[in-house]
Amino acid sequence: MVRKCPHCGARHEKGTVRCTATGRPIAGDPQLVGKVVQDRYHLVRLLGDGGMGAVYKAADRVLRRFVAIKLLHPAVAENPSSVERFQREARAAAAIGHPNIIEILDFGQEGTRPFMVMEYLRGRSLSHVIAMDGQLTIKRACTIATHTLAGLHAAHSRGILHRDLKPANLMLVVRFGDRNFVKVCDFGFAALVQAGRTDSKALTPERTLVGTPAYAAPERLKGDDRRDPRLDVYSVGVVLYEMLAGRRPFDAPTFRELARKVRKEPPPSLRELRPDVPRTLERVVMKALAKERDERWKDAESFAEALFPFGGVRVPFHDDQPSESFTMEMMRLKARETRHRETHSGPAPERPPEAVIKPPKPRPRRPSDPRPRAVDPLRAKAEGRDADATARVPPERAAQLAEDEDEVLDERQTRAGTPSQLKGRRASSSVDQDRTFVDASPKPPAPLPVARQREDEPTDRAIGGSSGRGLYSGRLVLATLRFISRKFGERALKDLLDSMPREHRAPFVEGIDEDSWVDLESMRTFIEKADARLGDDDLHLVLEAGRAAAEGAFDMMRELRPPTPPPELLISQMPSILSAVMQGVDLEVRRVGRGHGRLEMKERDEPSLTIAVGTLGFIARSLERFGADDVEVNLLSARALDDPQTLIDVSWFA
Repeated sequence: MVRKCPHCGARHEKGTVRCTATGRPIAGDPQLVGKVVQDRYHLVRLLGDGGMGAVYKAADRVLRRFVAIKLLHPAVAENPSSVERFQREARAAAAIGHPNIIEILDFGQEGTRPFMVMEYLRGRSLSHVIAMDGQLTIKRACTIATHTLAGLHAAHSRGILHRDLKPANLMLVVRFGDRNFVKVCDFGFAALVQAGRTDSKALTPERTLVGTPAYAAPERLKGDDRRDPRLDVYSVGVVLYEMLAGRRPFDAPTFRELARKVRKEPPPSLRELRPDVPRTLERVVMKALAKERDERWKDAESFAEALFPFGGVRVPFHDDQPSESFTMEMMRLKARETRHRETHSGPAPERPPEAVIKPPKPRPRRPSDPRPRAVDPLRAKAEGRDADATARVPPERAAQLAEDEDEVLDERQTRAGTPSQLKGRRASSSVDQDRTFVDASPKPPAPLPVARQREDEPTDRAIGGSSGRGLYSGRLVLATLRFISRKFGERALKDLLDSMPREHRAPFVEGIDEDSWVDLESMRTFIEKADARLGDDDLHLVLEAGRAAAEGAFDMMRELRPPTPPPELLISQMPSILSAVMQGVDLEVRRVGRGHGRLEMKERDEPSLTIAVGTLGFIARSLERFGADDVEVNLLSARALDDPQTLIDVSWFA
């Protein structure tokens, strides 16, 4: 058997030989085949050999399946920075958890040599496919590219940059009937890119090239060390170009000449090499290969979306559903809620359509009025008038008066625009070009009286239902409305608001800004309606709404000290955070430790399962934004379900 040394490039016969460049033994030794690693993994075949380690096919004796094991070369294992980079590769790939990323199963050490256990992939590398097949069909190339971009988007969302994308690191396997399913491998040069989560050590010397030069972005060849996801976008552009043209856009006999071409020369026209490539697809590829990063696709998702018309597979880029643990938690809570309702009131009777609203009592006709008008009970209360002090109107006019008032509300909405981003009256049109569901011309309504208002409760204007028992920050309301609009569309949001009872719909008609406070009962009604009409009525959408609301409070949470607080500090500060954005609901920390915490939620008025579940999502998303991994939040008990207290248990990977 002839083997090629990864260091000197010389070919050697089978047996223990030394590299002519380093004098060290070549470590990818077939003689290791038959050995057992950690008394568990039986090495059965050498799959490949690289500069840092060798990969073997192995039989897992415990789970009785084949796996792939990557063993560091003995000489490489003597270098602490190489070992640390190897460990980082394992952590990076394991943290992503996406179908298009290779799965890491185990990590350990055999003697002095660290090893990593990965899923065994039955397939071919893209480099082998291109070498054997040459140019790929347009549809196949775009399918492979979108699979790759989906995996990269998941990595980028976790703050992980690959930095060594090339066909040799893309494995094509059969999954779900798709023969072009991609597994992104080899995160050996991965880097963290999220603010506050950078490496404590620079494992790569400054101005040292990371990755393969032919696939490296121009800024990398200029020594630019900024970590930007568009580095990977460029590399995928090179890979896609190679799949379509059968060759890379830039090649040269020396590194200096190659670097000059990548930095300064435009890529050869793709259509000249492959005339059947559509012009629009050529523009998509050339945008990915732009010399300036700002001219490329802004992220992996936008690049993939541009490939959909040419056969790109629509891989889900966002996990719209909560994690499995949250899914099971919501199922448990929904089952308890159903039993609770049946126990206390029997099966819920069938309700009339929500659009049928009882007409309000009309107010007296004034001489200046051209015709009788229906009264707005909320505005009458705010102005100090008695809504019941109205003139007698014949019953046959009552329904017409109610319709007139609905037309007035609809006219307000039409003037204000669609309810997409409820930015508030102070929002600048130069900042937000979208239409907003706010009437900017009238003066803000007078604040309604708030029952049982404490000295520490907000003094900004409060808008909403007549109860006034609890308040919800406008920041959180706006974040929730944006979430609903993005997920279900403008029309669905408008129909949802129109379906709400008039007294709870009022805040959204009048307009909301970040400094306003909405009646908590109105917001609870809105979320429950959304779960029933747009979701599956199983509390999942309530949980997602809570996660979305946390985005509205993130700027405030960032004011905690230190600048990137550990999750334990965030949990200890959660009571003050919640009190700053919600009145009528208090949190109390029962315990907090490394990787876990417990909170008690106390509601001053009638307990609500909707508010409790929304708070679960709020806490979970807050922890994730501050770097906590594998967050799990459970509602151990709930007063809304007749438990003595509402307890929230939180855990994360510390």
